[in-house]
Amino acid sequence: MTGMFDDRYGEADVVVPQPLDIKAQLGDAADYPLDALPPPLRKAIEAIVAIAQVPVSLAAQSVMGAASLAAQGHINVETITGQGCPVSLFLFTIAASGDRKSTSDRFAILPVKEREEYLAQWYASAQNTYTVDDAAYKASIQKAKTGSKGREEIRTAMEAVGAPPRPPMQPLLTADEPTGPGLQRLFAEAMPALGLFSDEGATFLGGWSMQEEQQASTGGMLSKLWDGSPIKRIRADKENGTQILYGRRLCLHLMVQPDIAGKLLGNQAVRNQGLLSRILVAAPRSLKGSRFWKEPSEEDRENLRQYHARLGRLLEFEFRYRDETSRALDLDLVRLTADARARLIAFSDHCERQLGPGGKYEQIADFASKMTENATRLAAVVAYFAAGQGLKRDGLSLTAVNAGIALVEFYAGEAARLYGAAAVDDDTHNAALLIDWIRKKGHTAVGVRYLNRRGPTQVRAATALKRAIEVLVEHQHLVKIKGPAVLDLEGEPKSYAEAYTVVEVDAA
Repeated sequence: MTGMFDDRYGEADVVVPQPLDIKAQLGDAADYPLDALPPPLRKAIEAIVAIAQVPVSLAAQSVMGAASLAAQGHINVETITGQGCPVSLFLFTIAASGDRKSTSDRFAILPVKEREEYLAQWYASAQNTYTVDDAAYKASIQKAKTGSKGREEIRTAMEAVGAPPRPPMQPLLTADEPTGPGLQRLFAEAMPALGLFSDEGATFLGGWSMQEEQQASTGGMLSKLWDGSPIKRIRADKENGTQILYGRRLCLHLMVQPDIAGKLLGNQAVRNQGLLSRILVAAPRSLKGSRFWKEPSEEDRENLRQYHARLGRLLEFEFRYRDETSRALDLDLVRLTADARARLIAFSDHCERQLGPGGKYEQIADFASKMTENATRLAAVVAYFAAGQGLKRDGLSLTAVNAGIALVEFYAGEAARLYGAAAVDDDTHNAALLIDWIRKKGHTAVGVRYLNRRGPTQVRAATALKRAIEVLVEHQHLVKIKGPAVLDLEGEPKSYAEAYTVVEVDAA
């Protein structure tokens, strides 16, 4: 048997094991469906892309977040079941440091910040009035208690004083890094429709709220806010007790770096809890290295000015309340037109078919189960920005629904590309960084001492370097050389007690 094998294959080339991918290889994102948007939003995004030189989907996420903030405090939208749902969007953008996340966001939400500045001036005056009223109320209550005799007489005197004054709402439309309890407190004291916006979302994802022991409760709270459920504040002190806040809305746009994003998108516990099924994620290809100065056109500047003016007007609309004491929002229901509803039903059936074995949404069934509702929300946000209060009268059109479907199909593609494959631990991340550095240097062999002194800064420490090398050996990028090796890595031959050959990657 051995002789027969040797006769047939003895002169065959030795097959060298090929290096395995350390990180999952992700395809490029599809193009953002910009043409599906109405001109006011499309032109605003194009203007930010031209002026800030950022990817289309990055600018679009910032603009859609601002549009959702402007709409969510005024309308709900009818779903195909006939129920109303919020129009709040949960947006998540993945971009590396230097990709101009902050620049994009500043352009998109400038009117939001200007509105907050105006509200802060109003708050200063209102707080002074409240302080005087509160002091007068407390003094009147004390007088009613001391100037009367008997329980009924005291009760009558106190009732005559009236209800205590309500403190003015905190002048906030957005927050960037609250804890879960802090967000609940904001809803009790600030505006009833808020945006959790941050161009450094790591401060929220890496903070107390998203620590392992808090992930379930924070994820549950955010999911309930997306659903439009009441907020229940359960506090230990007897004076304040339990408080239930109805009619609150939260939209979200977090911009994070890839390594932080991976810890969320690859977190099976968070996915099982349901938060990821509600998130609309985009991870555009970086433009770094190609953003040479180009003078923005006057048309782009004018389109951005018009967007800012439009968003500013929408933000000036006063909230309506079911009652002034609870500040529960009184929201108009935007109805579906007949053809819009028929289109959404057909889309819902399409998504359901694709959830089955072999369907294109099989691996993101959790996300796909909410695609029809997210399409409806996106359509409502787009239509409200274009039509404002007129949307309540005219209803949600087929054109708007087609835009919402185009957008949610883009996000489904991103979810399929990114969910699950994104979880990367520190050792794996360091290994990928190290081998990329080695290959760019053109080394065919390396010594450990050389890597310890000259390698990438974050991998030089002995423990980190040892673990990164172990990952590279396991994935067949490096093969240990037996005994010491003499290598010329810095312009002169040196002996290295521990060294490795670098396995060539087959171009195929």
